[in-house]
Amino acid sequence: MSESDQPGFLQQAGNFAADATVDTAADGFINNAIDGVASHLPGGSAVDTIIKTGVDFAANTAINRELGNLEGMFGHHEEAPAADPQS
Repeated sequence: MSESDQPGFLQQAGNFAADATVDTAADGFINNAIDGVASHLPGGSAVDTIIKTGVDFAANTAINRELGNLEGMFGHHEEAPAADPQS
């Protein structure tokens, strides 16, 4: 049996594609907003990478949780793990 014949392969590929598309769009929007604000603050460029990393992580975690709670194209439902607030 090839990898593509294994149960769940199409489900996993579809979930990954949807997650990657939403994450990429959100990251671009967020990063542009942070750049816009940072460019108006003294020393903003020194911390914008740190801010982007933290905000991107939080946004991606929230997106993954929401996408994980949606029913998949093939009727599969899987809870996304909760974010670790200690990270």
